[in-house]
Amino acid sequence: MRLPIRVQLTVWYLAVLTAIIAMLGAFIVVRFRADMRAGIDRDARHTWRPLARQYAAGGLQDFASYSGTVLPRDGADQVFDSGGRLLASWGEAATHSVIVTPEVRAEAIAGRMRVVTVALGAEREQYRAFVGPIDRLGERQVLAVAEPFQPVEDSVERVLTLLLFTVPVALTAAAAGGWWLARKALRPVERMRSKAEHIGIDRLGERIAVPRGSDELSHLATTLNAMLNRLEQGVTEKQRLVADASHELRTPLAVMRAELDVSLLGDMAPTARTVLESVREEVDRMSRTVNNLLTLAQADEGQLQLLTAPLVLRDRVRAAIRALAPAAAAKGLEVEEFAVLPAGEPGVVEADAQRVDQLLANLVGNAVAYTPPGGTVSVVTWQRGEEAGLTVCDTGPGIPPDALDRVFDRFFRVDGARRRASGGSGLGLAICREIAVAHGGRVWVESDPGGGSAFSVALPVAAPTVRAGLLKAHDDEVTLREI
Repeated sequence: MRLPIRVQLTVWYLAVLTAIIAMLGAFIVVRFRADMRAGIDRDARHTWRPLARQYAAGGLQDFASYSGTVLPRDGADQVFDSGGRLLASWGEAATHSVIVTPEVRAEAIAGRMRVVTVALGAEREQYRAFVGPIDRLGERQVLAVAEPFQPVEDSVERVLTLLLFTVPVALTAAAAGGWWLARKALRPVERMRSKAEHIGIDRLGERIAVPRGSDELSHLATTLNAMLNRLEQGVTEKQRLVADASHELRTPLAVMRAELDVSLLGDMAPTARTVLESVREEVDRMSRTVNNLLTLAQADEGQLQLLTAPLVLRDRVRAAIRALAPAAAAKGLEVEEFAVLPAGEPGVVEADAQRVDQLLANLVGNAVAYTPPGGTVSVVTWQRGEEAGLTVCDTGPGIPPDALDRVFDRFFRVDGARRRASGGSGLGLAICREIAVAHGGRVWVESDPGGGSAFSVALPVAAPTVRAGLLKAHDDEVTLREI
């Protein structure tokens, strides 16, 4: 799984900082230890010289007292003859230990000076010893001066302990700071992403705010806005083409339909009549598609005109069912109509009757088209609170869960359920959404694969006074029809 960029930046920042601190800490410890050891070696050399002069001049006389004066506390020295016999020793650390090995002593007899690390005393602590030759009364002897090195090792351990405790705290604080810096640096990108996410086909006129300055982020925002300009121009041209083509096609299709109707009124052979009726059905289908395209083009341009008036939804539902009754009967479908309305509420909405009829024709027509023979289509009119609507239920194949969010997209088809062989253009549900939204309403779908689908539309109810007046007029009309 790929981590977010903010996390990646923090991790990389922390990794690089850890490597730098580790290398810097190692360098400091090594350098500190080397400098301390060099200082002790230098002190041992400076102590060896006056001791060597004193011993060369006076021998073992007063050597112990002079050693106590020159050597630091915890220091030690020893004198060996050319045969390796210990002649003099001073310091507690050298009481039961020999400062130099025979090999080092032999090198000193040969005239070479050495600085070596030795372990002295009962605790076997680390010492740095300077070993060199002394000529005394014509005999080559060896003087070794040792100074404690253990304090240096203790200091190095304290530094390491301090680093081990402070570095994790520093890295934690650096990680928090890195996270904050990454978040602050990516905040403009997040704002651009959020804005771009909300720019859809119906909001192409919006643009991303360009950050101040002339950095990479401002260049990115400018590039995105230029891309949106090109998209808006392309979509506008496409919408204009669809609208113009739809306008141009409506008239010839209407003329063709009229001529076919006139031709079908005359006498003709059964075969010719069958052909003309089939052509008329295709012309009707093309007319519906052209009308749908024109409706979408008007909605895209914000010119979907609504001539609203109080409507009783149940009356419009019954009219739509009557219009589709022949198609349902041809497939052997049962179409049912119900109402779930509060007492005294007729389900009145303020809407455009033509658009509502178009919406119902698409919803009920879809249910009839995609319900297998012998199935059932139910249309329920309801009112809840400030919304009145209808739900069209079918016993068709249903819609897969991953397609539910896209069924209202233009030209979208569900495999198996919406095939081109069924004659659908993929625009009906998109038209329903546009009409509902234009009225301030909403549409949604609930479906169980294999168990049918339920498409619902909700529209704002009309004002109470309008509902009461329409209900009285509606009842009076029913009474007159009964008389």
